[in-house]
Amino acid sequence: MRTRKILLAILAVATIGGTLGLSPAAQAAPKGDTPAAPAAPVGDAGVTAGFQGRQIDLADGWQGAQTCAVHSRTEVVCYATHAEADKAVGYSRATDALYQKQARQVGADAALLAVPACASGWLCLYEHINGGGRRLIFSDEYWMYLDEYGFDSQTSSWRNNQGSSDQGHLSLYNYSGVFNLSANAYASQMGSYNDQAYAVWA
Repeated sequence: MRTRKILLAILAVATIGGTLGLSPAAQAAPKGDTPAAPAAPVGDAGVTAGFQGRQIDLADGWQGAQTCAVHSRTEVVCYATHAEADKAVGYSRATDALYQKQARQVGADAALLAVPACASGWLCLYEHINGGGRRLIFSDEYWMYLDEYGFDSQTSSWRNNQGSSDQGHLSLYNYSGVFNLSANAYASQMGSYNDQAYAVWA
């Protein structure tokens, strides 16, 4: 058990964390460039999502949903379980190349904890470390305020499973630059940046 904890700590810290960098780029940055961080949120209205045949305002609570998928500015769909969401977006551990690679290297149990579930083409944020808790996933590229999705200051781990050159970005309350989410990478925990994200660029 102690060996597993040490291994997971090494994976989280040394393997695949985010990188920090300042950027003067415009907010509408071309693909591949780092956009400038937006100002902190000012209490914008919540985003409406479809959930179990009704519309819910995510800023007022997820009402039992565990994963919400942001397809576009106008299409957000939530699911009662992660398994239901995974099926909808086409995710499977059996076809997850990064998970399978980690499982071969460190064993399935350790890989299960270390590699969060996130479908190809998506950027995934998680409420808790190791991909635990509620999950908010994105496939669009522009700044989105997390308070509108009921997820402000609640990101504890992440995974970017988009294209090989498609970086994601977070804006943090305790850092003035942009926190880069490397392509095809993940972080099992956010360290000193835990629960500090207020905006995401997928």
